[in-house]
Amino acid sequence: MKLRQVGEWMKYHVVDTTAMLTSSNPIFGASEVFVAGMSDEVSIDSRLTVAGIAYTVMGPAFARGRDLSRKIFKITQDTKEKVQVLHDILYTSAFNLAVSPIIYLSMGADIKQTIIGSLSAGALAVGIGPIMGYGVDAGRDLMGLRECERKTYPDLIKRQRPSVKKGLAALLVGASIAAMAGIYALTPNRNETPNHEQPPAIEQVLKTSR
Repeated sequence: MKLRQVGEWMKYHVVDTTAMLTSSNPIFGASEVFVAGMSDEVSIDSRLTVAGIAYTVMGPAFARGRDLSRKIFKITQDTKEKVQVLHDILYTSAFNLAVSPIIYLSMGADIKQTIIGSLSAGALAVGIGPIMGYGVDAGRDLMGLRECERKTYPDLIKRQRPSVKKGLAALLVGASIAAMAGIYALTPNRNETPNHEQPPAIEQVLKTSR
């Protein structure tokens, strides 16, 4: 493979992976702590692990697998939007169900949490599959790799200068990180003992001095 081809592959790899994480992390984070009952620590570790794997293996696997699946089923950006959405739902659901158990178990989740988390990940594909698929197509356009010709992609964004598009991409990444921080701020750390169960500090001192 020529150096230029390697550079082009790396561009797609970074853009596609960042787009997928930006669009999916807040949704998965909320599902993990509010639905599966994972602690903030386990959820954060899972998200970081997913990011690490995505930037090495899983990102290219998802994006290239999606491209291959679209090619097999003869889906293009001119295909009806509802068909593209259905494809992204089914593809993302199958992908999530395959990789989620491995990630959750490796991060310390128990069997029950892993089953709930994995099934939730598969079910979330109904909403997140189209978002991730659209995110990849939009991300490639914003970063100047490939124009997004989907009919639902706003003409206002298409007409913007490359610098404006890249600025918008950066804002979307920042918004995703802020949303994750907000989710964990709303959930107490389940590993900590609630304050009302801890004896007052003075009582602890008296007991120690006896």
